[in-house]
Amino acid sequence: MKIENILKKKNFCSDSRLLKKNDIFFDFLSSSKKINPYIKNIIDKSPSLIISPRPLDYKNVLLRKNVKKFYFSSIKKKYQNITKNIYAVTGTNGKTSVANFFYQLNILNKIPCANIGTLGYFYNNKLKKNNLTTPDNLNLFKFLDFIKRKGINKVILEASSHGLAQGRLDGLKFKSVVFTNFSQDHLDYHKSMQSYFNAKLILFKKNLLKNSNIICDDYLAQRLFKKKISKKKFNFILQNKKKIPFKIVCSKPVNTNTKIKINYKNKIYSFNLNIVGDFQIKNLYQAIVLSLLSGLDKNKILKVLPKIRPIKGRLNIIKNRHKIICIDYAHTPDGLEKVIKTLKNHFKKNVNIVFGCGGNRDIGKRFKMGQVVKKYCKQIIITDDNPRNENPKQITKQIFQSVRRGQIIQNRKAAIKTGIKITKKNEILLIAGKGHENYQIFKNRKIYFSDFEEVSNNL
Repeated sequence: MKIENILKKKNFCSDSRLLKKNDIFFDFLSSSKKINPYIKNIIDKSPSLIISPRPLDYKNVLLRKNVKKFYFSSIKKKYQNITKNIYAVTGTNGKTSVANFFYQLNILNKIPCANIGTLGYFYNNKLKKNNLTTPDNLNLFKFLDFIKRKGINKVILEASSHGLAQGRLDGLKFKSVVFTNFSQDHLDYHKSMQSYFNAKLILFKKNLLKNSNIICDDYLAQRLFKKKISKKKFNFILQNKKKIPFKIVCSKPVNTNTKIKINYKNKIYSFNLNIVGDFQIKNLYQAIVLSLLSGLDKNKILKVLPKIRPIKGRLNIIKNRHKIICIDYAHTPDGLEKVIKTLKNHFKKNVNIVFGCGGNRDIGKRFKMGQVVKKYCKQIIITDDNPRNENPKQITKQIFQSVRRGQIIQNRKAAIKTGIKITKKNEILLIAGKGHENYQIFKNRKIYFSDFEEVSNNL
């Protein structure tokens, strides 16, 4: 049987722990100088074929010098039946909101659509969980093949810097991309802001079609893009420019909603939106522009705007007669500052906060996030986030050194209970850092925990 036919008919695997009998195994760990330390275990599982850069003592071995390159090209050949209408969102903050707003605009108009990102795989009002913002290349192509067979021809995905740097988007081409913003994050992985930005640039250098649209109203980022990718032809779409005759001319807080006015070709439309905050309005605007560019009719967009909902964990307002609580995923200095200022401006109240920082992640964020909280918040409670393999007390101590006021309550459950108790009528409580997540990670233990449930239990 030809190798092409074998590749089409068999399952692919590159993780020896997940390998099953008769799978094709791609051996990434062997090289000309060393052998995969797990090769005996791999052979014992009887794969139909092992693709390796070196000869192995096994009946079916295909030699390829660059196994990863062959792996990506094989995936692309195996799953050729995917839609060409693929769109991406990248940036530090706002990716999940922009992608999900785009998905909602289509689904509310009964247009088959899928959304791949932090919250999982959304398709036609269904949700399939996923552990990565940007899935690995194999699972990504599998899903794109699956939804194509379901009749879904429009897809938006979140392009994370990790996913781009690790080649998870290799082989995909996007019609349009939204660049939300750029600020400090993931320096534990990328080591420097330049390296982090270079990871984002991969999307523009390798994954865009000729004459693709780039929606970006960050002028500094736009200048950097034009400098770095000057040889490629793209259309930069900026807010309030003639290219898009669709502008949000004003927004005004109304209780837990926002009233906006939209100017489309000099005609004004007014709406009450179920979302809060200028940056969420901006996220929605970017989703609207992307929807227009993807072919969605203007009238259909306007019709469903009042039905758009904030996604779980992003500026979710919980209100009863006495208290206003906000749960948000903000876990970067820039993201946290935007959320706090949004709440102060929208509700005209002082903001109290319960927050922490994750372990085994960018340590430099801790001081900066503490400084943001110190500047804008009235009462401060520092608590556990996901300590992972770090000492939880050491993390909260590092944050406190930049704040120098408030209190440390290590247990997040107790911290939320105290935060709700001390928050008065003229104040609002922000619980930040975890948002939609329903777990905490302590060393190798992943325990169930939901900020939403703790708020519900204490209101």
